[in-house]
Amino acid sequence: MKKIALFLFAGLFLASCSDHTSDAIDGTQDAILDKEAIKANAQNVFGNIDTNQNWSSIKQGAVTITPLNGVSKVQILTEPPVGQANPTILNEATVQNNEEKVTLVFDAPNVYDVLFAACVDNNGKYFVKAFSTGEKEVSFTESAAASRMTRGDENTYPSLSAIVLGDPAKSFNALRAEEAKELGYTVYYDQTGNKGSKRRHTEWNNGSWLNDYLWSPVNATSNGWQIKDGAIQKAVDDSEDLTTIQWLVKYYLPKTDGEIVTGNGNKTNNWKSLVEGTNYFKEFKNHFVSSGEPLTIIPLQMNTTEGAYNTIYYYYFDPVKNADKLKDDQKLAEFIKSLPKFKALHGYKGDDGKYHRDTQYLLPYYGDNAITAGATPQSLSIPAGYYIGFLNQKAKGESTTECLNGCTYGYGPLNIENNHIFGHYFSALSTDISMESVKENGNKLETQTKNGSTPYGMTWDSPRIGIFSANNKAYLCFEDGADCNFSDMIIEISSGIVIEEEPVKPAAASYIMCFEDEPETADYDMNDVVLLGERLNDTQIKITLLACGAYDKLEIKDLLNSKIFGGKEIHKFFSVTPGEKFINTKKGEPYMTPTSQNYEIFNIDKTVSVEDFMSKITVKNQTTGKTIGMPKAGEAPYAIIIPLNFRYPQEQCCITIAYPKFKQWAQNRNEATDWYLHGEEFWLYKEAPADAE
Repeated sequence: MKKIALFLFAGLFLASCSDHTSDAIDGTQDAILDKEAIKANAQNVFGNIDTNQNWSSIKQGAVTITPLNGVSKVQILTEPPVGQANPTILNEATVQNNEEKVTLVFDAPNVYDVLFAACVDNNGKYFVKAFSTGEKEVSFTESAAASRMTRGDENTYPSLSAIVLGDPAKSFNALRAEEAKELGYTVYYDQTGNKGSKRRHTEWNNGSWLNDYLWSPVNATSNGWQIKDGAIQKAVDDSEDLTTIQWLVKYYLPKTDGEIVTGNGNKTNNWKSLVEGTNYFKEFKNHFVSSGEPLTIIPLQMNTTEGAYNTIYYYYFDPVKNADKLKDDQKLAEFIKSLPKFKALHGYKGDDGKYHRDTQYLLPYYGDNAITAGATPQSLSIPAGYYIGFLNQKAKGESTTECLNGCTYGYGPLNIENNHIFGHYFSALSTDISMESVKENGNKLETQTKNGSTPYGMTWDSPRIGIFSANNKAYLCFEDGADCNFSDMIIEISSGIVIEEEPVKPAAASYIMCFEDEPETADYDMNDVVLLGERLNDTQIKITLLACGAYDKLEIKDLLNSKIFGGKEIHKFFSVTPGEKFINTKKGEPYMTPTSQNYEIFNIDKTVSVEDFMSKITVKNQTTGKTIGMPKAGEAPYAIIIPLNFRYPQEQCCITIAYPKFKQWAQNRNEATDWYLHGEEFWLYKEAPADAE
């Protein structure tokens, strides 16, 4: 493939090949491969191979990066470092003396249309930007954090005296608690529009929600800010890359296949992957820490037709003064129930599916004492170190009889009562959770038991807001109803909190090269010789010998200036006699861990790709006297390079059995191009143990 790149590569290293080890350990000359026999054998296995099939699953490219000032290195990543994403490094380079531009070549698996350029500072903090594999340049601009407003910029904020709280409103939880106090239970419909059945519940009858009040400032204007509909707002005066933000959210909310929510069409449950996918988000760790700067948020997307029913509120408290409550989830929940909640923003109908970044909202500090109507903020900024939490009150009407009406929190224990509401919230709970309710059937009361509706769904005290951080900002992902996709609202926290960085340790991308040692009679289990290639940086590639599923005497050839592999029979690297046993290809046999004697690091030119480097490698079969290298277009795949740490088949299992889509791809290079992602686990050789070098 890529004849021009291969020609340049050969030219760059022609001189260094002159002193390479002789082609044969025993001095014999190469025998010629029988092309007709190879073709006939391969046709029996694969059928008619596409004459244009070049056996490449890799997109080669190069991109020039203009990095941020002060970063120590730049990288090309397959995925962003958020959530369940599993980023690997396609290439990286150290930034020398604040270089203005750095060019990196990359070998991307063909399943990626979008990659991520990354700037990494000395503390390991990542800033990433999405780019398509065909783009030639990526330019980073200074993070908005560098120019973000601080509490000293008084003229850029409304005056404190202009922000005046109106009368409080009782939350829906408070209204339900009042009804329970009066009747001993609450009554509501299990469908919207009062169309469902009336149901009685006792979850609110302990009185803990009775003093839950919502506060909003009255309309006013000040210093370019408008206080409208209870929210302190202003047009956004900075810019961010919305494409990158959208991709960050997609990787945080991967919408895992096979976890489709029952009764919700193609809406996908993200709950399991969301909880398991980040160290920043925990089921009971959902409070932010104030940085002491003004707290501002910006809605990015309302991916729900019900967005206009949503209103976001916030609360805060001093963790030092309430340290005893932080030790007990129930005590903390009871304490938060009594805190005043202040309006942050009102949602809107956002069914265009697009990301917008139009309006920013200010969330000031009203003090810790009792709140009264007419009060003004004590400060633009919540004190440093305070905890900050968020909730969403969804209201289709003013009556609590609507099952659509309810308050959901980022702090999960505050959702226990609300998660019992049939028809809208309870549907998001896992199918293995059940509850009893009393249905009003005319003058009769009927006790019913019902299970949650969502496979891998929530529990009673699950949070309704997911959290992740990226590019020195944090993001809130809301679930406002029943489908568990957590993409109903996406909100950016622009300033005012301490950003907890994810621990990011992406590994070098892996490329596996597989050989058949006797192409004329190959069984195509693709494990006779298995090599691992890893690009360590822009000038180094590491080659490791992983496995040998052959009895013939074999030698790795054409690794330029090799000091380890050249002139040594392959089995000897594992202290095995040829013909004695297979190495790391048979399940059930002990894994033979590659050591420092099984790999070698090669210096390369910055313009050389991994695929082009590895495609020069050959294997000399000393038993047959024949040399096997990468096939030409349309030839049989007796040598092939596959990305993403390919799981090669176990011994004597044809690749068409281990990877059923491979045959389709062999016959048409434009079909089943992701074949290597769809292996049959039973037929794949196990991965190396975690302690392998």
